[in-house]
Amino acid sequence: MTKNNNNRINSLKYSVPPWKISSKFILLISTGMLVSSWSYAAQDAIDKTSETNLQNKLIQKIAERDQVIADLQRRVQHLEQLVTAPDAGRYPSAQSPTTSTSAPERTASLPPANQPQAQNKSANKQSASSAPGSFEIDEDAAQRALERTLVQTGALLLPFGLAEIQPYATYTRREADTPILATAGGLVLNQRVRRDEIDAGATLLIGLPFESQAEMRIPGRFIEQSVVTSIPGVFPNDMKSSASTFGDVSVGIAKTLMHESDWLPDVIARFTWDSASGNITDNNISTGIGFDDFIGSLTFLKRQDPLAFTGRIAYQTSLERNGIEPGDQVNFSVSAILAASPQTSLNIGLQQAFIQETKINDIELPGSDGVSSAFTFGASSTIGHRLFFSVLGGIGLTESSPDYFLNVTIPFRFDIPFKSEL
Repeated sequence: MTKNNNNRINSLKYSVPPWKISSKFILLISTGMLVSSWSYAAQDAIDKTSETNLQNKLIQKIAERDQVIADLQRRVQHLEQLVTAPDAGRYPSAQSPTTSTSAPERTASLPPANQPQAQNKSANKQSASSAPGSFEIDEDAAQRALERTLVQTGALLLPFGLAEIQPYATYTRREADTPILATAGGLVLNQRVRRDEIDAGATLLIGLPFESQAEMRIPGRFIEQSVVTSIPGVFPNDMKSSASTFGDVSVGIAKTLMHESDWLPDVIARFTWDSASGNITDNNISTGIGFDDFIGSLTFLKRQDPLAFTGRIAYQTSLERNGIEPGDQVNFSVSAILAASPQTSLNIGLQQAFIQETKINDIELPGSDGVSSAFTFGASSTIGHRLFFSVLGGIGLTESSPDYFLNVTIPFRFDIPFKSEL
């Protein structure tokens, strides 16, 4: 019985062919591998989709950031144009190729959104300019601020087609002690002379072709003088008097000889005739004018923006009038001008004159020679479309120089109406 059962089991075992069992096993393994590969592929697709979405979001954020920066730059540029709007009426000078007014206006360029490297460079430049202890001055605006001051001081000429009228007023204070010998008794008396002088008038500048300029000045002078004579044992005698006279009208011509190059400066030659249209004396007061003076000068200009350095050397000789011949003079001056802002400039300087002795009837007057020196400082600023305002003060450094003086000038620039006819 047992033997029959074993035979039946064996017959059942071998009733299924072995190759079918192998094929099913292989099919099972293949199905598992296929399912696994599909799962890996699906997971990889999900990962790639997430990475793509993240990149798209980053690109969108970068584009939004670039748009905000571009908008801010446009606003800053618009504000700069509003701030520098008063300078729009200023005209470029054709005298020096180094002046930025003769160069095209510079505009800020906005980097595109797809150039993050350029954006980073712009950001680094802005952060560097805003670092503590550093500042950045627009070169064009700084030189425009200098240009008006340089024209006024004679270190720069007007371009052809422009003219400028410069109304001015100068107050000068002089005090001097002079010992005198009394005719009676042979006493030496002390005489103190106090003078308040006011010069007022206007200077006209006209830009001519070939880098030249015509100049004319029409002045007037008012003097108030007090002479205090001290006599020993007697109350001081104070004699007050005043005088007013038409000043010496002067005309001149200026020409640019050389432009700045490397270490060489701009050079302007100028010749001026100061006529004898004023009175030598008025109400027994010496006015200090009334002689024919001829002045030749050279003016130098060197720029180190926003600074400009100027120098002037001049020689003056006068003709005899009424037996009086003033001594010749050699004048020397230097100054430094700083463009403190696009509309304002500051300046300091030194003026010095070496004066020879005056002759009366061809006889030299002892003690009439001397050295007049003054330290100057001032400021200039725009107050309108073509209007300028300048203040210059000075303090005397020698006995021959005035105690102090103050000058106010308000230049106004305009076009020449007959330019086309020149």
